[in-house]
Amino acid sequence: MVYAVIMSGGLGVRFWPKSRRSLPKQFLKTVGDKTMIELTIDRIKNVIDKDKIYVVTNKSYTSIIKDLTGIKDENIFKEPMNKETASCIGLAAVKLLKKDFEAVMIVLPSDHVIEGQEGFEKALKFGIKTAVDKDSIVTLGITPTRPECGYGYIEKGDMLEEGAYKVKRFVEKPNIDVAKGFIEKGNFFWNSGMFIFRADRLLREIKKYLPDLYKSLMRIYEKIGTSEEESVINEEYSKIDGISIDFGIMQRTHRAAVLETNFTWDDIGSFTALERFLKGDEKGNIITGCESGLLDVENTTVMGDKRLIAAIGLKDMLIIDTKDVVLVCPKDRCQDIKDLVKDMNGVNGYEKFM
Repeated sequence: MVYAVIMSGGLGVRFWPKSRRSLPKQFLKTVGDKTMIELTIDRIKNVIDKDKIYVVTNKSYTSIIKDLTGIKDENIFKEPMNKETASCIGLAAVKLLKKDFEAVMIVLPSDHVIEGQEGFEKALKFGIKTAVDKDSIVTLGITPTRPECGYGYIEKGDMLEEGAYKVKRFVEKPNIDVAKGFIEKGNFFWNSGMFIFRADRLLREIKKYLPDLYKSLMRIYEKIGTSEEESVINEEYSKIDGISIDFGIMQRTHRAAVLETNFTWDDIGSFTALERFLKGDEKGNIITGCESGLLDVENTTVMGDKRLIAAIGLKDMLIIDTKDVVLVCPKDRCQDIKDLVKDMNGVNGYEKFM
């Protein structure tokens, strides 16, 4: 049986101060009139029945997810803490294997934007076939439309069949010149962070490359469905060294395959990424959520809450206003928001702003 697993435990720090620990990016209406997790579920429901859609998240987000999506409690896999995507996906794998030893998993982040529904559904169906027939860990590759430094890249290797290739190598967030070279070569994809594989195949790869994580997952597997399950998950998560699925498995395994896809994708990893989906005025300014008064302002994004936002003489800036925080940042520094949040640790009352 095929199951969808949606990863929804991230904090969306690069979207601070809109994204907070209490309500991170995936639960916001960032593009359109639905939250990002709702859009993710809508996107897959023509391929996977809703009762076979699962969400992996921090246990503190359980109520939010149930309220927004209608996903049943038993379809929410709860993590006690964030230990990166290898643990998140591994937990889902052992949970699904407990009920179905032939489980095939489609793993999707909850905070991506995709346009081209028909192409997306076609890619998922082809990915399921490739994962089963070739016993591969499949990732969906996106044809680059611009040199992008914020994404990982995948170099395709030998063809498995038309549209599916072995992965030659992964390259994590290259500089602009390297990214331009990748586009010129024409044999690189963006790494979408979406995967399809048999659950038992993934666990064999975890056993090979992340043996300590495998031991923790097997101990959890033994206790699934018992009164000890939650306490064992808490205990094992306290021991796990967090690592991403990309670094832990995909960059090491010989089973990785990449599919060439035909849909528009963006991981909306920063405020500037929204410019590709929100319409600006004649001066390139994007204003959402508030009234504004702008004089000699160009190519600036203003995201408000309720207050009027006024600005004079700005260009290429971000102004992000919430009820308790105002962020002002040059657009070319938006990737540094994550570092800013770390550096604010010493600010008086820091926690209440996070």
